[in-house]
Amino acid sequence: MSELIDRLVASPCCNPEMSLDDALGAYSKLGFKKFEVFTTWCGSAFDVGGDPAFYLDKGEEFDLQFTSLHLPGVDEDGDIGPAIQGAKFAEAIGCPVVLFSAASREIYVEAGRAFLDAAADINVTPIIQNHFHAPICTLDDYREVLGGLDDPRMKICLEVGHFHSAGVSWREGFDLLGETIALVHIKDQVGPQSVPFGSGEIDLPGLFSHMKSVGYTGDYVVEMEVADTENTLQYLAGAIEYLQTNCEV
Repeated sequence: MSELIDRLVASPCCNPEMSLDDALGAYSKLGFKKFEVFTTWCGSAFDVGGDPAFYLDKGEEFDLQFTSLHLPGVDEDGDIGPAIQGAKFAEAIGCPVVLFSAASREIYVEAGRAFLDAAADINVTPIIQNHFHAPICTLDDYREVLGGLDDPRMKICLEVGHFHSAGVSWREGFDLLGETIALVHIKDQVGPQSVPFGSGEIDLPGLFSHMKSVGYTGDYVVEMEVADTENTLQYLAGAIEYLQTNCEV
């Protein structure tokens, strides 16, 4: 039981309206020990130009580790400066994984190469992820970007929910990405709609069983974007209980 909760990470996408203190307090109270950092759009977003000590104090206050961080994205101009600043900030707050994003598949390749070289001495693991209706959405999108990058330093987030929305099973995603997976994002869904864990179409026990069988030792970020958002915290408590009862790591 305790080992599984140690591998679960709270995501601010669940409650984007919450302030930083409210989000950290709510997720810590639910039993989470880890938190994924966003740097845009949500109320709990971190400022990568801010003082790392401020955020380290917040982590200590709420007894939460920061384990993955979404870097500022690379726009059409290809400027990797904000992403590099974000990677240095992640290192400063003890966050070992950073999620790299770009405005197109071509920029993923071109800016990704530059980012990997510029970040070579920063102690973080860079990863990319698929998102529904984003530049990397399908398996073919991954093949194009990974083939263009051709660099083993770039790892992958197995984004289970967004694959499901695109009609791709987590197993199909794993079969392509395999040993490059350094993080897993999980949801339960009916079609593209996020639902309480255990009530949807995604075989989460099968996912956990498979990842255990191949020796995966990374984290699982728990995501939830249900229609009845007022019940999100209740559903997150249920998600932890469901995962502890039905899944092994």
